[in-house]
Amino acid sequence: MKLFYNIADQQQIPKFGLNFLINKNYEKNFLLLCGFEKFKDYFVRIDILEKLFLKILNNTKNKKFKINSEMMNLLGCTKDNFYKLMVLMNYKKDKTPDTYLFVGEKKKKDKFIKFDKKENPFNKLLSLNLK
Repeated sequence: MKLFYNIADQQQIPKFGLNFLINKNYEKNFLLLCGFEKFKDYFVRIDILEKLFLKILNNTKNKKFKINSEMMNLLGCTKDNFYKLMVLMNYKKDKTPDTYLFVGEKKKKDKFIKFDKKENPFNKLLSLNLK
C-alpha cells in the first residue's frame, strides 16, 4: 500500500482515539486513508466531523450557531484551535461572542468553451451515416 500511494516510510498511523491533529509532517493522502480530513494545518477525523456538523445544524437558528463545550469536546482540541478550525471550514465569526455563521464557498466563474460553428466536433458526427 505504501508503494502504491507513494507514502514515506516514516508515516505512522495516528493512535486510536485521536480526533484532532495538528500538522506533524503528515502527508494529506496518508491521513485521508486513515480517515482524516485536512484543513490547512489541522486534521480532523471524518466521522467526528459528521458529528460536529450535526451538532452545528441542531444548534443553528437564523443561520447562526453558538459554540458549546460539546462541540469542542468532540474534537479534543483547545479553544483557540477550534476557533481557527471554524474559520478554515468557512464559518465566519459573528459579533456575538462564541457565535458563528456559515459563509459558504466562493462561487467559481464557469468557463465555457466557445466553438466556432465550423469547428464544432458534433458536425462531423452528424455528417456520418450511422444506422
